[in-house]
Amino acid sequence: MRDTEKNNFPLSALSTLGTGGTAEFFTQPDSISELQKILKAAKNLPVYVIGGGSNIVIPDGKINGLTVCTRSLNFIEWHNNSTAEIGAGFPLPLLLKTLTERNLGGLEFAAGIPGTLGGAVSGNAGAGGRGVCEFVDAVKAVDSSGEIRTFKRGEFEYGYRYCSLKGVIIVSLTMTFRKAQDDDADKREEFLSKRKSQPLESRSAGCTFKNPEGNSAGKLLDECGCKGLSVGGAKVSEKHANFIIINSNNGNAASSDVLELSELCAKKVFERTGIRLEREIKILIPCFFV
Repeated sequence: MRDTEKNNFPLSALSTLGTGGTAEFFTQPDSISELQKILKAAKNLPVYVIGGGSNIVIPDGKINGLTVCTRSLNFIEWHNNSTAEIGAGFPLPLLLKTLTERNLGGLEFAAGIPGTLGGAVSGNAGAGGRGVCEFVDAVKAVDSSGEIRTFKRGEFEYGYRYCSLKGVIIVSLTMTFRKAQDDDADKREEFLSKRKSQPLESRSAGCTFKNPEGNSAGKLLDECGCKGLSVGGAKVSEKHANFIIINSNNGNAASSDVLELSELCAKKVFERTGIRLEREIKILIPCFFV
């Protein structure tokens, strides 16, 4: 067994929430070819994928099957001055730093967003009406048979917190960025300043709900009295109502607490406003079966 392959591996450390169960089989491949070999050798197993773990809830208990962490796929290879192939495990904050150093820009709206690039693309992370998928020329992914598939721009769809690529493991992205502009630094600071209203000092999985069209999930949750609500070790932040945080005063927090609390909040908003909130945080489910 490789050092990157382990049995009964605790997954809580891979989630920014710090909750979740144990993977029956776990691997963190160092290369795309290693991932291909692992999938080709696996038989009749559900496969789960974790990147930076910053917007995911890992179920409690045993996660039967194979859990793949893509964090070690963190390479970047420049094709020219503005286009690069970037591994799915490349940290999004580091990408912004790299672009600044190369006098490139475009991703200023992503300033302060944690996680890896693969996860950011799979959920089209962003802010201010922008998303990282705008800069993707092509996606390289591995399917359930271990074969590489490439999706060029126009062969997949994306929208607000949405990307149509499902049933594959994203392993790299080819992206093109624009030249830096004089106001890029100001834009980054503007987005970073907005994030100061978020409970960045607490464990969370990021925004709990997507913003309904023309409205703010945080504002709705606040108006419906959700701030401060708690279930077990999970609590709605007093600082920002669209964040469920792990209560530092409770050492027995569970993922089930977070999910139950999110359902309670959504119910309160629906009963008062008739608006159905859709969760932005993802629950870890199988990507495919091998």
